[in-house]
Amino acid sequence: MSAEQAAFDPDTIRPAATLLGAGALTLWGETDPGAEDEFNDWYTHEHIPERMAVPGFLRARRYVEAVRDSRMAPWKYFTLYETEALATLRSEGYLRMLENPTQRTRKYLPHFAAMSRTACRVTASLGIGIGGNAAVLELAPEGDRGTELRSWITGSFVPDLLSRSGYLGVHLLESDEDATEAGSGTAAYQGMTMTGGRWIVIIEGAWTRPAGVITEHLADIERLRQHGARPDVSYKLFQLLCYASGS
Repeated sequence: MSAEQAAFDPDTIRPAATLLGAGALTLWGETDPGAEDEFNDWYTHEHIPERMAVPGFLRARRYVEAVRDSRMAPWKYFTLYETEALATLRSEGYLRMLENPTQRTRKYLPHFAAMSRTACRVTASLGIGIGGNAAVLELAPEGDRGTELRSWITGSFVPDLLSRSGYLGVHLLESDEDATEAGSGTAAYQGMTMTGGRWIVIIEGAWTRPAGVITEHLADIERLRQHGARPDVSYKLFQLLCYASGS
């Protein structure tokens, strides 16, 4: 063993921000099973590259459900776009693209049923790497408990999660209504039913048996409720399909 290898101490590893920018766009939902193969071909080979060509889009990650469980939201797909700033999501270049959807976008985007689309600012991002799994929570603070919930998530919840085996990163994203509506009201999403406008917590992991962490995550959701989250927390466990970086 070399001196360099002998000197390595894993306790010196310190979590750092792992999201690339100050803004994020999250989308999740189901798709029409009758057109799923065509939808996925379009999404992977046209839709993501088109978005990543917009200035300020830094990275895209697309996920598919890892486990189907009645205790989880029914959504099958999740996409996370990391952007240089929240302003990227209402920038001229991005909105111009949304107002001029491609032929395939007009055909396949409506197959994304019951979609949740939220433009967010990155409140907290901490981790040691990118996980092959992502637990996604969509939540909102109860009444005026937003400050309490935010402080507990960043001060207690995130460090606790990162102390567990297999947990690689945790991110808190807070929705921005103006940036969300700027994109959702464009031609690309015309006639589509969408929800959004809530906080997103993303927990990245390297879980060899994803189903084995569900009970743990449900207990974590109860803790979020105790510290200010409304009862209606949506939860889904995904596995990574692909990622792409901006030019």
